[in-house]
Amino acid sequence: MTIIINALILMGVLGLISGTFLAFAAKKFEVKEDIRVAVAEKMLPGVNCGACGFPGCPAFAKAYVKGEAKNDGCLPGRRAGVPDKLKKLSEIKDDDLNAMGEKLGGDIQKIIEEIMK
Repeated sequence: MTIIINALILMGVLGLISGTFLAFAAKKFEVKEDIRVAVAEKMLPGVNCGACGFPGCPAFAKAYVKGEAKNDGCLPGRRAGVPDKLKKLSEIKDDDLNAMGEKLGGDIQKIIEEIMK
C-alpha cells in the first residue's frame, strides 16, 4: 500500500514541476503576432484561392504588410472592397493600431469596424 502512495506522491510532484516548467517556457518563448497581419488577413474574403499569386490569404496578408503585394492583389475581394480596406489599414500607424487593439480587447472584427469608420 505504501508503494502506491509513494508512487502517487512522486507522480504528483513530477507533474507539478513539469507544469511549472512548461508554463515558464511558454511565457519565455512566446511569439508575438503582428496585429497588422491579423487584421489584414481578417479583411480578406478567406477563399484561399491563390489567385493573388500567394498560397492563400494568410500569405497574401503577410506579403501586403511587408510591402511585397499591392492592395488590389486579391481578385475575389475586389467586389467586397478589400483594396479600400487594406488602404485604410496601411494609413494607420503601428502605435495607433496597437492602442486600438488594446482598447478593444484584441477583437479583430471590432478593430476592422473601428478602422472603417
